[in-house]
Amino acid sequence: MTIRDLFAKPLDRAINGVVKADQDDDATVYQELEEYVVTNELEKHFRDFFESYSIDLSDPSIANRVGVWISGFFGS
Repeated sequence: MTIRDLFAKPLDRAINGVVKADQDDDATVYQELEEYVVTNELEKHFRDFFESYSIDLSDPSIANRVGVWISGFFGS
């Protein structure tokens, strides 16, 4: 067995090192989503966010005023 055998995907596949927001073609979006890894910490943050977000959306008095700001470093 070699180190290469430990990986599920070919190591020599094409990987776009930088994807910009306007690169929204199906192939690029698919690869980005397929390669994305949700860690335990991210899962907790996603769960907390969606629980709070869904509660706010169920209140008709504020549902149309709910907004989300997502920030991060380039490449994050």
